[in-house]
Amino acid sequence: MSKFQFSVCPHDTAKNSTAWFFLNTYLQRNLGLGMHFEPKDNFIKEREDVITGGYQLVYANPFSAIVFCKQVGFLPIAKPIGISDEAVLVKYAGAVLPNDQKIRVASATDKLIIHGLGLGVLSELGFDHKQCEFDFVGTHVKAAHAVIQGKADIGIVFNETWNGMAESSRSTLEVLGETNSKQASHCFCISSEWADKKNQIQEILCGMSTDDKGIRILEDLQFNAGFEPIDMADLDAAIKVMQKIPSSSGFLSSLV
Repeated sequence: MSKFQFSVCPHDTAKNSTAWFFLNTYLQRNLGLGMHFEPKDNFIKEREDVITGGYQLVYANPFSAIVFCKQVGFLPIAKPIGISDEAVLVKYAGAVLPNDQKIRVASATDKLIIHGLGLGVLSELGFDHKQCEFDFVGTHVKAAHAVIQGKADIGIVFNETWNGMAESSRSTLEVLGETNSKQASHCFCISSEWADKKNQIQEILCGMSTDDKGIRILEDLQFNAGFEPIDMADLDAAIKVMQKIPSSSGFLSSLV
């Protein structure tokens, strides 16, 4: 196995793992070194593996990026241009939400920033999250299906998942509210071990949109606009969103 390792959020590799292998090859050639990449099935396991050590480059969801940077010293270096993590709240089309009992809310997990964004929308809609009953169902698709199946009154769904759902499913649901805050996005981070390579890797990633081979990989990844540089200050807004999640506040306060 190569000395260096690259890890990618499982949500992204599930869509197109081949393109991420191509990106890893592209990075190896431009960096002049070997780097192992192996897709993971579960974001919790992937997060634990990176924290344990042995990874030099990650493409992480916002919550994982915060953990990697604050807990084990990673540095954020680049993110996709014009793509942010947003929450969509849905209910069954035409249904009237109950006002005499707790609102049942389905969400993938409280370990992703989408849940925090969703809590913000609930508040804007006049719902106190303390008066809601949450069911963490494992994935964003399952959160939407819980509403369709009558197991939940509201579903908190990742905007990318919502946009990719079949029309037959979307037509049975109604959007209650959604965010467009651009407060958080997936991003590349490097370990402190690679701090001396920050500028080099940043330039390679952000220069892909001007390179023919890079452009083809960006198209495969559906990051057509390419990547742009970021730094630690860009994580501050995401941290504030995560602090809205009751189960995360104590953990985050130990990091920030």
